[in-house]
Parts: sequence; structure tokens; C-alpha cells
Amino acid sequence: LVFNEVPKPISVIAKVAPTTSLRRSLYNSSAHFQREKYVFDVVLPMFDRFQQARGLRVAKSFSHYPSVIVSECCEGFEYILQRDLMAQGYRNFPRTEPLAYEDVLLVLTHLAQFHAISFAMQQQAPDAYAQIVSQLQETIFVPPLHTSFVDFLQRKVDYAIETLQRNPEAGDGAVAERLCRFRDEYGQAMVDCVQNRDDTVICHGDCWISNILYRTMPTQRNGVTDDGHNFNGNSYNQHQLHQNAKELKFLDWQVARCSTPAIDLSYFIFCCTDSEIRERLPELLRKYHSALIRRIDELGTMNGRELFPFERLQMHMKKYARFGFGMALMTLHSTCCVESDLPNVSAALETTELVDIDELAKDMLYNPAYIKRMSGVCRDMVRFGYL
Repeated sequence: LVFNEVPKPISVIAKVAPTTSLRRSLYNSSAHFQREKYVFDVVLPMFDRFQQARGLRVAKSFSHYPSVIVSECCEGFEYILQRDLMAQGYRNFPRTEPLAYEDVLLVLTHLAQFHAISFAMQQQAPDAYAQIVSQLQETIFVPPLHTSFVDFLQRKVDYAIETLQRNPEAGDGAVAERLCRFRDEYGQAMVDCVQNRDDTVICHGDCWISNILYRTMPTQRNGVTDDGHNFNGNSYNQHQLHQNAKELKFLDWQVARCSTPAIDLSYFIFCCTDSEIRERLPELLRKYHSALIRRIDELGTMNGRELFPFERLQMHMKKYARFGFGMALMTLHSTCCVESDLPNVSAALETTELVDIDELAKDMLYNPAYIKRMSGVCRDMVRFGYL
């Protein structure tokens, strides 16, 4: 780049769509690159303008995403060029480890602030919001689901049942019985979750650990961070604040969708936490809801608790948390592996069908970390009454 006539080097990341027809078809590449371009070109800038128009300070606004330099989505020639967050000090959380409580709470708070914009816009700028969401049709769980995809999903349930057998606990018989019933419901359940139109927001859609980067928060002064967050009055002392406070960026907006907040919440909770953290799930949901209402009110909507009461959030989780469970069934085996142990799916897709790709992942199903995490997710889904 040339800035004030002086060349300035910058570090960038280029996301480029696959070129082979099989991979493009399987990943619906064109639609997903178009979706991410739309989010960066239209949705996030409109959200930013709405926050500023409501008097929210820039430092306090939801702006937790990378800067896009340029993007192109011509058929067969799709790419997104964005600033390299790693060069700015951001990094991934360890993918094989469940997040710590304070990091889980931080992610949920950021999601609450993001979801709050949708709630506020629906009340204060309904026409603009309706125009945004009119372009966010579902791209993955679109009925009728192909038979091979349904078979793929059902095999994931079989693998989950095996984790109960390999890591047995009392009461697993009832859990396995519920999983067997869900096996036949799986595909349609995912369709039903994303098609919900009650209390909808724009969701990130792919909120799991590899799509969230963090870096240490800038210097704090008198309990207030440089980005305006006030940590006074909570359980952190100043040493903990200095050691633990982080700022986040959310990557990969390719499956952003309009649906219930429970889509993002359940996906993140059941794919990125363990049973120990989920013991505190009711508390975490309360804190998410408090952050949501607080931000709705800050955006000028004074009846946030009436707009989306906590009881309605609980109802949404009861009905739609199975979406997060469905995503855990599909992804946890790879999440629990170090990246070097993952099969080279891209290379295999040059010549292989979906059923054979599933075979490539089978070795990961015997990973003790996967067995522990997946069996815990199954039990918690039943324990919370979500399955």
C-alpha cells in the first residue's frame, strides 16, 4: 500500500474458493463466498452505522471482526482479502482444550452484543433490517436434504453412541435410547432449527473455537480498558484482570444466517466447552441474557426484557439447542485432534465421495479426548432437557 506517498507493507490473509467441481459442489463454495462478501459489504457496515447513530461509542461497539481489503465473488473466481489478525497479535485458542470459564463468558458476552443489534434494529429500523435479512437464505440445511447427507448425519449419531459404550456411566441406557430416537430426527431437526422465525437475530452461524481469535486486552486504567469495558464490581482483582482480559475477533462469516440466538449459543456451548463448564450453564445463560438486555437498552430500546425475556431464551434453548448438538456430532472428532493429525480432506475430495471422506475420519473416533467430550455432550443434552 502507498500511504502519504510512502510504501507501507501490510500482512494479509487470502481466502480462496476451491476450484474442483466436487469440492465446490460439496461445500457450496459460490454461495458461501457470496454470503461472506455480503456480510462484510452490507451487514456489518450497516450494523456499525446503526450503533453509531444510537450514540454508542466506537470503542464500545461490536466491531469484533477482521478488516476486508477487497473481495470478489465471480463464479469460479471467489476470494476475500483481509487484514492478517495474527500480525496484530491475535492468536487461536488451543483447539483441543475446552475453553476456561472466563473465556466462555467473554465469547457469550460478545455474542450478546452482536445479537442485540438485530433486536434493536427490528424495533427501530424495521425496513432496513428486513432488507438485510432478505438476502440471508439458508445455505446448508435446505430441504429436502440429500439422502447421502442424511446417511452421513445418522452415522455421526452411531459414533456418539459408541462413545457412551467406551466411557460408560450410570444412566447411559436412557441417553442412548434418546440418541437412537434423535438419529431419525437429525436432518429434519437441523432444518427446523434454522427455519425458525420467532425472535430471530442475524447469527454468526459458525461460532466455534477455530473461528475465534484473541489477544491480550490493552492496558487497563482504574478498572476500565482502553476499549471502554468496565470490569469494576466483578470478581476479578486487578492482577487477574491484567492476566486474563482478552479481546476477540470472529472469523469466517460464510454461513451467517437469520435465526434464533440459540443457534449461536448452542453451537458454541456444545462444541467448545466441557461438562465441567456446562455445570454452570444456567448461570452462563443468565449472564448472556443480562449482557443482551443491557446492550439492547444502550441502543435505545428501553423494553429489552419485554422484547426477549429470559424465559423465552430458556424456551428457545429447549427447542433449538439440538442444533448445537448436531454440529457437535459433526465436528467434535476433528476439534479434539491436533491439526497435524487431521486427514487431508481437500486432497481426498479430488477423487472421493462423501462416504469415503467419513471413513478418513474414523481413526479420530478412538481418540480418548473425543470420547470424553462427545459422551459428555450427549449426557448434558439429555440432562438439560434439550434432547
